[in-house]
Amino acid sequence: MYLSERRLFKWALYSNVIFIFLYFLFKPDGIGFEKLIISSFLFLSEIGIAYLCIRNLSLLSGISKNIRFLFVLIVLWGAFVVARSFTFSIQDWVTNFGNVYMAMAWMMPTMMILGLKIENWKIVFRAIAFMFGLMILAFALLPVFELNDEWIWLLRPINFVLLVGVYRYSPVNRLKIYAIIAVYIIISILGERRAEFLYLALTFGILFIDKLSAIGLRKALIQYIILVFVLVLIVIFTLGYESVSNLVSSLVEFQDSRTFLFKELMEDLSYKEKIIGKGSLGTYYSEFMEHTKWYTEEVLKENWWGDSSIRITIEVGYLQMILKGGFIMFILNVIIFIYSSYLAIFNSNNKFTKGLGYFILILTFMCLVEFRQNFTPTFFFLWMAIGTVAKKSYREMDDAQIEELIRIR
Repeated sequence: MYLSERRLFKWALYSNVIFIFLYFLFKPDGIGFEKLIISSFLFLSEIGIAYLCIRNLSLLSGISKNIRFLFVLIVLWGAFVVARSFTFSIQDWVTNFGNVYMAMAWMMPTMMILGLKIENWKIVFRAIAFMFGLMILAFALLPVFELNDEWIWLLRPINFVLLVGVYRYSPVNRLKIYAIIAVYIIISILGERRAEFLYLALTFGILFIDKLSAIGLRKALIQYIILVFVLVLIVIFTLGYESVSNLVSSLVEFQDSRTFLFKELMEDLSYKEKIIGKGSLGTYYSEFMEHTKWYTEEVLKENWWGDSSIRITIEVGYLQMILKGGFIMFILNVIIFIYSSYLAIFNSNNKFTKGLGYFILILTFMCLVEFRQNFTPTFFFLWMAIGTVAKKSYREMDDAQIEELIRIR
């Protein structure tokens, strides 16, 4: 039976959602039948996305040479990052392609290609409604299953929906969206996830700015925010994260949980590794984890429940980029994030591509405090958004033309 591209994309997205849903509910450990079945959904998603991106490479001709050049650089560097961790060990292959933070996370920029076909967003909107339905079910089963970090992966897209328009959904799906906002807040409270409140606050803050009647004021505020962010990035990666943390602490009550991550990573990396990273399976040593483990086991006489002192991921998105792909990876990503968000926000004739620009901008901010790159819906939507706003013809369309292409019938 012939499988259309549209249907393949749908099942690739749905497979990723099902993988995450089953993974956080059952938390399979080791290599067993249960984990094999659950991981098969991840592999189906990876194969489907990879096939569609390769098949649609010709769509890149529809974007400017500057963005196409950036795309090529990022994809080639991502391939280099993955290739550096190539071994003949089966365990390394399982880790590299069976972990959402490893190899496929660095090939996510290829999703730009799928964003160049704007009709694909209709499938995305349906997939979001599907994942929200699953999360309402999961929330109802919360007393039965253990709450863990992965719960949030299928809740974060609520921010995307708020930015591009709740009105796109039917009344029934709108009820799901309103319910998911409540679930998102409750799960964030229970899991003590401060970053999620920051994410939601940024979303509502941007929506408020966008509603300002004075266009000149609205543009000036967004430009000012982008400028301040760039300056903060420069300060952090020249003077250190602690300098910004101390400044914020002097203004408001602030519990810093990121300075030690920055220090540990930078102390662990050699000069060469800071430039090119350690590869997709690269690790770093955490003295904090080592000491905390010792204190828990030797002083408190309790079993250690946390990470190993040799860590394969780091919580902050930009630090994760540096660990795996060095400052080259970090700089390339920041450039395309800011450039594409600026294009969308200031050079769009419709609400949809402008909303995508806001989404890209907010994730650009969030990668400074959390949001490690991974093969999950949030980053699918990020790179698809970059692809869509990169196409000038989409930005030049008016709202009616856009709605004709992406309306959910």
